[in-house]
Amino acid sequence: MTLPDTAFAVLSRSRQPLYLQLAAEFRRLVDSGAWAVGGQIPRLEALMAQYQVSRMTVRQALGELEAEHLVRRGRGRGTTVERRTPRVSELQLPTTWEEAVALSDLLGTHALPTQESIVTALPDMGMACNSQVAPAYRHLCRLHSRDGVPYCFSEVYVAQDLYARHPEQFEAQAAASVIARIPRLRITESRQKLTIISAGIHSADALQLEVGQAVAEVRRHACTGGQVIYYSRLEFPPRFVKLELDLLARPARLPAA
Repeated sequence: MTLPDTAFAVLSRSRQPLYLQLAAEFRRLVDSGAWAVGGQIPRLEALMAQYQVSRMTVRQALGELEAEHLVRRGRGRGTTVERRTPRVSELQLPTTWEEAVALSDLLGTHALPTQESIVTALPDMGMACNSQVAPAYRHLCRLHSRDGVPYCFSEVYVAQDLYARHPEQFEAQAAASVIARIPRLRITESRQKLTIISAGIHSADALQLEVGQAVAEVRRHACTGGQVIYYSRLEFPPRFVKLELDLLARPARLPAA
């Protein structure tokens, strides 16, 4: 892909040092296969001209990749790509309540401290909901992980009367997993919304990110008997999230009136 003539202007928008931005660009070229493993990357002078930066900036950026053993620099032999960065395990973003439960079962759940454990109002859910809120909710804060890697930070609200009947389960497991296994409890309304936002202090700390770094926010609610019994706001680092849909899938037919 040919870069625009304003490459330096694009790099200058960020307060991050130029060489780190350039290292991220080079890392993307390695990961995407544009710079093939075993092949040589463009010469130093070509990169200087392409990105409109100094020789020192390019060398510092390549030094970052060399420290990660992604490239190898040799005197008189140019710079060779050694390997690509290891792929992280992707998680298919749920598109149904059943898939949301299955994902909750897959991830480990760790409780995090919260300022208030019982609240009498839900935050603005930001999506359509035809059910009424409960009188009170138990507020739970969680970190979900897999193989020791933090995948998701969540704030969860469970109707207090429902929580009071299963406190041990809700404290030890993901709320969606508990709700799905309560006998004779049928979910009659559920909706989910995906937005890209910036990580706050609490989620950045839990997910080992920088404050302000982009995260995929998922808001989800589940209702039964005309009442919202579950609302959650989850944040995922985007590199873990995959959303794959069959664009030719036929929508379910509505029952005849």
